[in-house]
Amino acid sequence: HRHTRPAAVLDARMGGGELAARGKALVATLAAELKALDVPPEVPGGTSMAQVGAAAEVVKHGATKIQMLFADGADVPGEAADAMLQDFHGHIVGFLAYATSALGSQGATFDAGVADAARLVSNSCANLVAVATATRAPSPELKPALAEVWAACDALKKLPKNGRAAVSKALMRSAAVVKDVAAELAEIGASGDEELDEKENEPEQPLRHEDDMTFEDGDFDAEELRVARACGAFAQASFEFLKALVSPIVRRTSEDASETEALETALRECRLFQRYVEEVGAGAYPPQALEALAADARAAMERAQAMGRAVGEAGDAQAAAEATAAFEAAHETLASVVEES
Repeated sequence: HRHTRPAAVLDARMGGGELAARGKALVATLAAELKALDVPPEVPGGTSMAQVGAAAEVVKHGATKIQMLFADGADVPGEAADAMLQDFHGHIVGFLAYATSALGSQGATFDAGVADAARLVSNSCANLVAVATATRAPSPELKPALAEVWAACDALKKLPKNGRAAVSKALMRSAAVVKDVAAELAEIGASGDEELDEKENEPEQPLRHEDDMTFEDGDFDAEELRVARACGAFAQASFEFLKALVSPIVRRTSEDASETEALETALRECRLFQRYVEEVGAGAYPPQALEALAADARAAMERAQAMGRAVGEAGDAQAAAEATAAFEAAHETLASVVEES
């Protein structure tokens, strides 16, 4: 006698197509619910990132349960599948509510970071649901999909805790780019005349390919090398300027709303400043367009002055004034070299 599963149990098992349809419906619902992040609340809820992180942890646990239920494929009891998907949806809704409530009071940079991270969490959850409900057979993509949810939740918990910290992190990224420009330009002419004399006795190097975009000291004539070295000094002064301004911002712990607004202004100016310093770096290489180089350096100085004013409004006015004055002197030096060339 062969044992058979009771008819009631067979009926309770959800067909693969039906479950896949429910999974697709939940994925569509999650996508629609993400729109709440596009409009910060009229009255900020003041939810802390610790609360948002705790809600993300709940999502992680829910995602793990989804993976465990569907580990052997989507041929699972319909009631259990429905209950698990509903619970998981509730976890995601709760998480998005916390994330949305955190927006609106800490500045645009903070809001953008939280919203982007929350979208990543929701989208990774939607992918997990789609993979889990796609087929009755076990899916090799299920564990990687769960790993994506965990990674998204963990990344969110590492976000800056307030607007000042978010702006500080963005400013440090710009400072790192400017530092790279300075380091690259510092290599121009670094070999020195003595080393160049020694190289005259070395075997002749093979010709470079016409598409090789690298530059060596021999590619610069005397005037070009002089201008390039001045650009290098300007780039180094740019980094020192940013370092002098960013350090007080990072050290301060105030969360005053007016300071956050001033710091957002400083960040906007910093990104423009970074762009112009990069242009100066590119303009240091031959053929040098001196008028454009001078214009980019002047624009960088103007952005530095605006950034200094904004940082001064956000706290340390004296440090900002001193850093700006030092950078203005560096600009004058470069402008003189360019004008004389």
